[in-house]
Amino acid sequence: MIRRVLSGRSLAWCLTLAFLAGSQQVVLPGARAQERIGELTVTGKVRVNGQPAATGDIVSSGSTVETAKGSSAILSLGKLGRVEALPETRMKLRYDYDDGSISIRLDTGSVRVSTGPGVSATIATRDD
Repeated sequence: MIRRVLSGRSLAWCLTLAFLAGSQQVVLPGARAQERIGELTVTGKVRVNGQPAATGDIVSSGSTVETAKGSSAILSLGKLGRVEALPETRMKLRYDYDDGSISIRLDTGSVRVSTGPGVSATIATRDD
């Protein structure tokens, strides 16, 4: 009888450790993925790829961001830096974590870009 209790406790302990080890493997890739996305902070009316956007939305590379009059959007890109679209701006944004670059095609309006160390940023306008 005592042997069964100890075996049950041992099994419970092993299962707990296995669960915790598995949980860490699931969490770590997700944390790395979070570093590779663009998270949006919105003030006013902002559209991403023609759809209304909200704070916390994820903006993928290649997306078009549009801000209305009196509105702005800040895209946080982790180690790459951040891009702020000022009011009445339309831009197409590309970013690449592997080569450390941000590229913006600015159709209208203006942007502010802050980059991390070693990150290159290119802004092209319609006149380029």
